[in-house]
Amino acid sequence: MTRFRFLTLLLPSAVAFSAFPHQEEIAPGVHAAGFAAKYGSANCGWAVLGNTVLMVDLPSTISAADHLREVRAATGKKDIRLILTGASPKPELVREVNGLGIQVIPATEPRLELPFGATLFRFAGLGQAVWIPRAGVLFAGPAVVNGPPARLAGLDTGAWIAALKTLEQVPARHVVPGFGSWGAPAIVTRQRRYLAELRRQVGYLVAQDRPRAQIPDEIQIGAEYQVWMAYDNPSREDIDHVYGELTAPFAPFGNNPPGRGGAPHALVLIGDGPHEPGHLEEGLRPVFEATGVTPHFTVDVKTLNAANLARVPLLVILRDGWMRPNRGDRTGVPWMTPEQEKAVVEFVQAGGSFLNLHNSMGLYPDGGPYLNLVGGRYIGHGPLERFRVEVVDREHPITRGVTAFFAADEQHTPPYDEKKVRLLLRNVSEDGKTTAAAGWAYEPGKGRLAHLASGHTRDALNHPMYQRLMRNAVLWLLRKPVP
Repeated sequence: MTRFRFLTLLLPSAVAFSAFPHQEEIAPGVHAAGFAAKYGSANCGWAVLGNTVLMVDLPSTISAADHLREVRAATGKKDIRLILTGASPKPELVREVNGLGIQVIPATEPRLELPFGATLFRFAGLGQAVWIPRAGVLFAGPAVVNGPPARLAGLDTGAWIAALKTLEQVPARHVVPGFGSWGAPAIVTRQRRYLAELRRQVGYLVAQDRPRAQIPDEIQIGAEYQVWMAYDNPSREDIDHVYGELTAPFAPFGNNPPGRGGAPHALVLIGDGPHEPGHLEEGLRPVFEATGVTPHFTVDVKTLNAANLARVPLLVILRDGWMRPNRGDRTGVPWMTPEQEKAVVEFVQAGGSFLNLHNSMGLYPDGGPYLNLVGGRYIGHGPLERFRVEVVDREHPITRGVTAFFAADEQHTPPYDEKKVRLLLRNVSEDGKTTAAAGWAYEPGKGRLAHLASGHTRDALNHPMYQRLMRNAVLWLLRKPVP
């Protein structure tokens, strides 16, 4: 993303530069201009902010000196500022620009309000974006690629998605991406959805233990995520890069390892054959946001180990105990090793907390220390249909504020150890003939454990009462007050 130098200027609408072959006035006094494929389909723009001309990046098509002469001649302004949106501006370029009398504005913080009416966003490792409120124009820089292939190698796509969510909050009317076609704010959302969909598909295959070499052949990105169809399909290199991000050793903490102090962190293992990880993360993330927990989502079972558990106070699992490495297989092979069982048990016994969700007792080593810790076992479930979840114990903090509810889900019917755990919830089939445990909690050793049986569908996972149950459970597990 840093191989091109961009220019974002604000000049009078009547000015037309021969140096800019593709130029359009996208707002009064605000222009966008683009360049050919050999320049990466890079864009720039221009306008005047009072007595200041704001230049964001320099185009690589002409020299900085030639460009500056044209800007000064067209605007008659002497106060010219420059913002370089690339993640790593070359020092020699900065020195050249300074020698021409142009002040380079550094990004010193994630959001910087500039005195002449612009806002600068900085995204670590990804570059910068410039927002011009009076014109409703967002120059998104390298964070948005709308058409040509978005090369992913060397970038943190999880952080990229977070940056795009920030830009989606900007009330822009026009967006100029760093590369490709400019247009409405929807292009920022499309870029985010493209990256999220690629991570979702790769993650789903990782969660099933598909061979790494086979994964690119199974990725299918729909037309709704693309702009210049076929040209902007992810390459095998891009897919392999995402695979590396979602697996150890980069996963589970990536570029955001848990530190001392601050918000508690959680290791969150999700995804299996019947449960793709995308909607699971969407359903769980609001729980962590509401409880002040930093989640580290992972689809790679190898990340569940003693070393990683030692870095967090909370473990959350929403996946079964089978891997399905062969496409179309209805059966699978167990993945949890004796070392992993031991690591989970010792983590909880020593004071850690474990939220066991939905099918996280299913297909695990029968009679082993993992299921003995959880306090129950999976014996199957009924059809996908609506059933009722009722509160059994209204005195426990996990059920505080929870009332009976129903949602489309799988009714799990797990036997549980009545002498060990405290039953909190039960589920009841529509005809009343099937009643089973739907949630329990207890304190093994110095730690805490809670099991909640619902959560297969979006309907069930996002139900307000189930969201409340999960929030309450996280707070109780972490020994925080439950409101």
